[in-house]
Amino acid sequence: AEDIEDDLRAAMQDPGQLYVLYQPIHRASDRSLVGFEALVRWNHPQKGLIGPMQFIPVAEQTQLIVPLGAWVLETACVEAARWPEPLYISVNLSPVQLERVGLVSDIQATLTRSGLPAERLELEVTEGVMVAAEGGEISRLAELRRSGVKVAIDDFGTGYSSLGYLRQMPFDTIKIDRSFV
Repeated sequence: AEDIEDDLRAAMQDPGQLYVLYQPIHRASDRSLVGFEALVRWNHPQKGLIGPMQFIPVAEQTQLIVPLGAWVLETACVEAARWPEPLYISVNLSPVQLERVGLVSDIQATLTRSGLPAERLELEVTEGVMVAAEGGEISRLAELRRSGVKVAIDDFGTGYSSLGYLRQMPFDTIKIDRSFV
């Protein structure tokens, strides 16, 4: 993990090692394209592709997820703002990012810099994060929603999975985990 941490620090200073892939999101009813999910990937110069399951947990433990997450958000918003169609972009938000008091102002500043309307940004948080979230974190998500940003709950069905609890949470989309289906 220490090697991965050192390599990840170096990768964040080396343009090109880290990049964003855009996975299409289709409407279930008619399969029309409605947006893309931004996924960070890492191509290490010696070790080749390093999977997100290997480096994201290290990034979260070391707080590197904060600058990494900010870079992914900025990159994805700038890219989405260039698209000819008003498709939305979905970006994952880690528990570490959600805990940060300045999160709302940071996201609003990113939207302003990129020129992407808030309505075209969706932030994804996992069900586990939502269950563990404190009042401040929930209020940050609610404030972002009031500004037009959409919130998705990801991996629903891997933890608490209460449909009643969903009514209390500020979100727009539920992504049901394959294991729950």
